[in-house]
Amino acid sequence: MQMLHFKFIPVLTNWLLLLPFLTLSQRYTEQERKFYKLDGKSLLGNVTAVRDVKDFMDCSFLCLEYGLYACLSFNFERSNINGFHSCELSNSERYLEPHKIQERNSYDYYGTTTEVN
Repeated sequence: MQMLHFKFIPVLTNWLLLLPFLTLSQRYTEQERKFYKLDGKSLLGNVTAVRDVKDFMDCSFLCLEYGLYACLSFNFERSNINGFHSCELSNSERYLEPHKIQERNSYDYYGTTTEVN
C-alpha cells in the first residue's frame, strides 16, 4: 500500500508545478481580446459583477481579469461620482442577446469582438 502513495505524490507534484504556466497562458490569451463600443447603450441582465473604477481602462482590465465565463462585455458609466465610474460586467454579449440592448444615456456598452490580428 505504501508504494502506491509514493507513486501518487510525484504525479501530483508535477501537476502543481504546471498549474501557474497553464493559468498564465490563459491570461495571455484573454489580454488580447478587443472590445467595440456602443455610445449611450447598455446590455441589460446577465450582470456578474458591479465595481467602481477610475476610468474605462480599469473596467476593461477588470473584465479581462474575471475571464471569459464571467465577462464577455461590460457597461461603463460615463458620469462619475467622487471620481469613480460604475463598471457592470456581463457574461453575455449583444450578438447573443440583441433584444437586451437598451438606450441608457449615461452608459456606454463595450462588447467583445471576434476580430483577429
